[in-house]
Amino acid sequence: MDEGSFGRRSGRSERFGEQSQGLREGSPEIPEALGRGKFVSVSARVGNDLSGYVCDRDGTGLLLDVRDPSGDPGGYEFLPWSSIERVRI
Repeated sequence: MDEGSFGRRSGRSERFGEQSQGLREGSPEIPEALGRGKFVSVSARVGNDLSGYVCDRDGTGLLLDVRDPSGDPGGYEFLPWSSIERVRI
């Protein structure tokens, strides 16, 4: 793929209707979004959805203080990055 075709594809993906969309003001970066104490919901490849507070993260995965739907603590879960499909912050 040459540079010109990439630029056209990129331009289309940034448009919604005829208005160009940019990054929202105040959008978080990964260190902030997945920082200690942040509440996240994680969808894992094995079909589990977990919600809880980030305890730690490193190159191997994400450690959560898991909460059930009522907000009660449910223990700690380590999720390797390879098992995570989506993280909602």
